[in-house]
Amino acid sequence: MIGVFNSITINGTEIYRSNGFTLSREWIYAGEIVTCTGKVCADVIGWRYANLHLQWDNLPQDQLQALLALSGTAVDVVFSDEQNQTVTESVIPIVSTATVTRLTDPHGDVAWSGVSLELRFINAHND
Repeated sequence: MIGVFNSITINGTEIYRSNGFTLSREWIYAGEIVTCTGKVCADVIGWRYANLHLQWDNLPQDQLQALLALSGTAVDVVFSDEQNQTVTESVIPIVSTATVTRLTDPHGDVAWSGVSLELRFINAHND
């Protein structure tokens, strides 16, 4: 086990938490209208996590293979939020990896640098 604060779980595979893992929220709007003066108004109906771009400088081979196996359909991601609460969210992963550098440690273990992944959060919250 890597550790709850140093990892995330994507589709059941524990993966090192990427550099700069920072969550932000975005509002979800509905009922958008344009007034006669041209002002756009909408009702806030909830929030969701904003798209998250993950990048790794060093990712082991098995974790890279788990990311490359993602098919673009919804999967679960588990992580710790700002309050150190465990959160499970549904995401659509977009794998856009550029594995330009292969690293091999003295024990023969392979790792890759330059790996990236974007997560599009699909769960909506109204709290």
